[in-house]
Parts: sequence; structure tokens; C-alpha cells
Amino acid sequence: MESHMHSSRKAFTLIELLVVIAIIAILAAILFPVFAQAKDAAKKTAWLSNQKQVGLGLVMYAGDADDRMVLSNSGGIGIPGWGFGRPDYVWPELVQPYVKNWLLFRCPADPNASDAGLTVDPNGTPVPSTHPEKFYYWGERSNIGLNYEFLSPWVYYFDTTRYVGSESVSMGQIASTANTLATIDTIWDRNTSSGAPQGGGNWVAEPPCIRDSTGKIIIPIQDLKYYQGYQGWIVNTTGKAPFSWLEFGGAYPFFTKKFTISYTDGHAGSVALGKLTDGCDVRTNWAGAAYDGDKYIYDLR
Repeated sequence: MESHMHSSRKAFTLIELLVVIAIIAILAAILFPVFAQAKDAAKKTAWLSNQKQVGLGLVMYAGDADDRMVLSNSGGIGIPGWGFGRPDYVWPELVQPYVKNWLLFRCPADPNASDAGLTVDPNGTPVPSTHPEKFYYWGERSNIGLNYEFLSPWVYYFDTTRYVGSESVSMGQIASTANTLATIDTIWDRNTSSGAPQGGGNWVAEPPCIRDSTGKIIIPIQDLKYYQGYQGWIVNTTGKAPFSWLEFGGAYPFFTKKFTISYTDGHAGSVALGKLTDGCDVRTNWAGAAYDGDKYIYDLR
């Protein structure tokens, strides 16, 4: 008697197939946000490392420059202003030899921070990659902005040499380097309707307050040759359009509503908005007062 072994195959029914697809969809819905959060966390860590390296670059620069902070702008004679190109140099160009990597100045969460996005002149017109001022343009659209009003304020001498540039402070003028803001993440501009950043970053950032509670200017200004920059912070009390790039003085919280900053001693951290405004009564057009020099992290007190 001959026996035969039979192998049988069972096909998936339509219901079983739909169940499998449903399970995959549920797993995807659970895991995709986790993956996105992990990706954001990795970018946040990388950006914090970037800020720290640039902050240490500032410290090294000062060590080689008679203990003076880097110039926000090296300037020139008779030039039209700050950020227009040579003979001026912006501070990222001056610090770059100490960090040796232009990518450190670009926030990984800023979609505009690419070679193509940053190789544009101050008006936003694209220029060739061989343009002689390419690194100037990259530097002025750095996502790391200097606390320039306190560390290297803009100056002009229209009545004498017609020099337009900046004058940096001595590190010895800073009462507490571990508690004084050196840099913060920035944007170049902002879509007024959506609030989305555009154009890359900005090499300088405005502080929220420049006067103490008596109305006296507390930034290192001796006379009128010092130029007060834009308008400070443009306060948005509604959280709705129109949005201004100066809502936080040009700074921007790229990660979980927190700002990434470095301090003048070289260390870096991630802080909430309250840390930036602590000790300062923030009002548009610098109408507020920095009433607590120990808490206010922008000034030198």
C-alpha cells in the first residue's frame, strides 16, 4: 500500500489581510512620532554642541586678542552700514579659524541653512558659489547671533574719520562670564503671516532691554558715536499674525520652544523664554527696563 504525503498551503483571507494592514497602521501611528521626536532630539543635541564649540571659539579668539571680545563687524571707512560686504568682516568670519567648520553656524532645524540658501547677497539675490564675498554672506546669515549691543556694539564716526564698524568690550568688563549671554540662535527674517523663519540666520541679536530702572543706558556707550541697532524686541501679545522677525530680537526657538545659547565663559545651554527676559521688563522699542543686573543675562552687570 502506497501512502502519499500531501502538503497544503493556506492563503490569507481578505479579513486576515485587512487585520495585518490595520496592525501595521497602528504601529506606524505609534512609532512615527517617536522617530520624529528622536530625530528632533538628535538635531537639538547637535545644535547645542555647535553653540558650545562656537562659544569656545569666542573665548579662544579673546585669548589671542588682548582679552577683548570679537568685533561684531570689523567695519570700514565711509561704508553705507553694517552687513553690506567688504571691506567689512562679520564676526563669524573672524572666529571661523578657531572652529574650522562653517556648518557649525547653521542650525539643523533651519531648512534655509544650506549652501544654496545662504549664498545670497544682503538683498537675498543668489550669487555664484565662487563669489569673493561668499563667506561674508554665510557669516551674516549665521544661525548663531552675537549679543552685540553689550559685547561689541556698532559705532560710527560720521563727523571725523567716517568709520562704520564696532568696538568690542574687554572680557574683564563682564562681571560674571558664566551668566552673561554670548550667542543665541537667530533667524534672518520671518513670514509675517505664518511666522515661519526664512532666509537663514542673523549674525547679531537684539537684547530686550538696554536701560536700567532709572532710564540710563547700560550698554557700553560713552557718547553718540555708538549706534543703537534696530528696535529691540517687537512684543507680540496675541501670538497671532502679523509676526515680526524682531519678536525676540532676531532670536528664534528652534527646538521645543527653547532657545539655544552660549555664555561668555564658553559653556552652552537650552533655555526657555523666561530666562531671556528675567530681570527685564520687556517692551517694544526698548521702552522697558533691565531692573535686575544679576538676573538679566544680556548685560555686563
